[in-house]
Amino acid sequence: MKTTSLLSPGRIAGLRSCLVFIRGYTFPSPYPDQETLERIAFDRKYVHWKVARFFALHALDDFRVDNGWENTWLSEYPLLIYHGDTPRYYEFRVLRDGTEIGAITGVVEKAEGMPIQFVLPFAHNIADENARAISQGSKRLLDTAYPGRLLMELDVATEDTRVYPSSMKGVDFLEAVSQDQLETVGISTEALRQQYRSAEQEKVRELAVFWEGVDELTGTILGMSEAELRTTFGDTHTRGGAPSSSDTYLLHDWYCKETWADYPVYCGPNVIAFTLLGLGTTSGYPGIPTANNTFQLQAYYRAVESRMGKGPKLYYWFKGDSLDGWLRTLTGDRYSLGVHWDHTWGGINRSIRGNNLPLISLRWPKIESFTGGFHYRAIIGTRKTNTSLSLKLGWWTVRVPPWAEGQYRMHDNGADHRNWWEGPSLYHFQAARVVNH
Repeated sequence: MKTTSLLSPGRIAGLRSCLVFIRGYTFPSPYPDQETLERIAFDRKYVHWKVARFFALHALDDFRVDNGWENTWLSEYPLLIYHGDTPRYYEFRVLRDGTEIGAITGVVEKAEGMPIQFVLPFAHNIADENARAISQGSKRLLDTAYPGRLLMELDVATEDTRVYPSSMKGVDFLEAVSQDQLETVGISTEALRQQYRSAEQEKVRELAVFWEGVDELTGTILGMSEAELRTTFGDTHTRGGAPSSSDTYLLHDWYCKETWADYPVYCGPNVIAFTLLGLGTTSGYPGIPTANNTFQLQAYYRAVESRMGKGPKLYYWFKGDSLDGWLRTLTGDRYSLGVHWDHTWGGINRSIRGNNLPLISLRWPKIESFTGGFHYRAIIGTRKTNTSLSLKLGWWTVRVPPWAEGQYRMHDNGADHRNWWEGPSLYHFQAARVVNH
């Protein structure tokens, strides 16, 4: 099997590149043909690509002001992003005058989650030769490290022996691990485990009810013309019923530094270093960078990783080789991590707004060799969306069921792009709150 990074000429694998605006594709195109998309949509467990685009247009409309997406529209077709042989995401590109300036990613499988998973203020570049191979069906886009890194290409003509990273929903994780293993992440009793399990099962039930409501509207959505979609979601639209309204809350001390230079390090050291960076001189860490100086910042990230060591880290182990232990050590016990048991979007939103400190997202546990290590990312803001969407089509009104309560502002250790908005996910196991002593 041949797997390479989708890098344009002049880029070096593993290094972060500057954000550039990519011209819209003409030929070759990485978008699948309509026949491929319709074949996927034939399976009722999958979201029809036009339904996915409907919700992506709604997200585009909702993010126009926050992301500076005035006078934009979405690509007609999505990129297909696979997990192994299974289509996982539809990625629609945000276009302004033929230039791709962002992307909105929705789920393919209904059981994966709410319609929109990622709102990206960037668009990955795909070199022409790779775009041609994708359009011809000889290569696929993979979700490896998506959305933070450049997508990968897979030669589908050869046997796929790649070992894909575990991507496990919270409810499955709770069933798969022992009580001893759960104690390494702070779930110390069977009662607490059952509490988590009930919360995750309720999420799954709510998701199923939501998609049942959407299924009833699918015929209507598929029947909407491009002109009707522009009337509903375009810049100058007048929407019937109550419009959506957003309430964004960002932790300024971290948000203003999210694009500062860094150095690609493991996710554990990265999330601790970024947490300290936002705290600044109050962190107690000596010589903390206070300006966007590339040399100083790269030396700083390397120094934190050198102290903590490479490789996966436990989350919770007092004074030990864990995120909590290292946060305590590097801040002289000024700060620590506390398990945030209410790990719903609402609980995280309340913590961000009330505590004014980041939370650490714990995601993708490695079940096959579980030692307490997760993929860690910093949550530095929330975006509350109240959706009451009514569409007036001819003489009747269609009311779309309310969806995702809001999004998180995520900061990742991706080598290319590091910051985006992410919707509530069944893959978030829990969130750890930074605590000021």
